Amino acid sequence: MSANTKIEWCDSTWNPVTGCLHGCEYCYAAKIARRFGLHFNEPGISKRVMLDPVWDGEKVISSYPFDFQPTFHKYRLDVPQKWKKSRTIFVCSMADLFGDWVPDEWISEVFNACEKAPQHRYLFLTKNPKRYTELALPINENMWYGSTVTKPDDYRWNTFLIYNTFLSIEPIQSDFPAGENFGVDWIIIGAETGNQKGKIIPEKFWIDHICDVVGNTPVFMKDSLIPIVGEENMRREFPWEVQKCTS
Repeated sequence: MSANTKIEWCDSTWNPVTGCLHGCEYCYAAKIARRFGLHFNEPGISKRVMLDPVWDGEKVISSYPFDFQPTFHKYRLDVPQKWKKSRTIFVCSMADLFGDWVPDEWISEVFNACEKAPQHRYLFLTKNPKRYTELALPINENMWYGSTVTKPDDYRWNTFLIYNTFLSIEPIQSDFPAGENFGVDWIIIGAETGNQKGKIIPEKFWIDHICDVVGNTPVFMKDSLIPIVGEENMRREFPWEVQKCTS
């Protein structure tokens, strides 16, 4: 959890839930959790609830005592209330809050915590957007529901203007053909980073195709695209700023 973050499209991250079972080979969060985890794993236990942090009396020892196993940190639910100044918050940057393994009760408590601190903008992002259709999602102008996709055939979620929706196409691994209907309010695009074997390097026309199709839909290109499209072609658009300018 961080009041300041290196993630380019938000001000802060907040992780009331950590851990994920998707097993993506390019996952930065899994690497962080394993590096700084305490390895308190027990066979047969897949989900844990923590009422207090693990600390030595002076400081928190680790935010990931169970490495990347799904963990609910209930003691973090009041963090947004402590941040008085308005922020754009990426909720659960170290988890997939909407993974099939996450209990409905955990998600409900996170939503309730968001509603207690309405001064912030909350961004949710999942590789399992079908879960959105199973839940009673809050309809709130400050809550944004995103789908992570890497290829055109990945499932994405939109709701015909009922909710704020966005796509995170990261890491982009394929061309999205001309005529693609994205149907969302915002699109984030990023390339795969790191030195892993088999990393896919995007072609510039992949990015151009997306920008051509979406028209006036705001697009945010991450720094990883600078070598692909060039600094002069980078778009850094936020939908709430566009709305503010046109209202």
